[in-house]
Amino acid sequence: MNVDLESWEPLPVDEVAEVLADAPFRWWICGGHALELRVGARWRHHDDMDVGMCRREAPAVHRWLVEWDLWVAAGGVLSAWDGRPLKVEADENNVWARRNSQQPWAFDLTVNQCTEDGWVYRRDPSVIRPWQAAVLEDPSGIPYLAPELQLLFKSKHLRPKDHDDARRVIPAMGDQGRVWLSYHLDADHPWQDIIRSPDGV
Repeated sequence: MNVDLESWEPLPVDEVAEVLADAPFRWWICGGHALELRVGARWRHHDDMDVGMCRREAPAVHRWLVEWDLWVAAGGVLSAWDGRPLKVEADENNVWARRNSQQPWAFDLTVNQCTEDGWVYRRDPSVIRPWQAAVLEDPSGIPYLAPELQLLFKSKHLRPKDHDDARRVIPAMGDQGRVWLSYHLDADHPWQDIIRSPDGV
């Protein structure tokens, strides 16, 4: 069976929304696409499509996508996903999806810690954000991860595109989001200057 790691043709955001329309579980666009949904503009190429899901809802996700070819990506290895629970201790934090074994990968389900009431930051479970603040909607109703949460993920292992994203997105965030992000970043993080003077970026 073909498990090529390189062949990606990410679905556009609107097609992901069609696939998951009326799904009986919580989902949201994340990664760079989420930041673009917040700003309402696109500024760079994306090699993949990230879609958030809750670990606790994995069985429902598998049932909804049962006709897709689904593989757990963990430790640099892909293994076919039959709907079994996805283990935190095994770093089973991603499920790659494609329509069938002959097609390129279409999106990456990023597996999140969640409670009934909110989103939990996987790197620090003490950081919890209520759902109404964690997942927002664009004007067409597509859910996406709040920019302060996405930037917090991006803040740890900085790449040039992450800096570019921050410069474009932080000025578009509300005061509450900027305050929250500033609190959760190190005091000397380079994005603190952008947060303090977003209009000067």
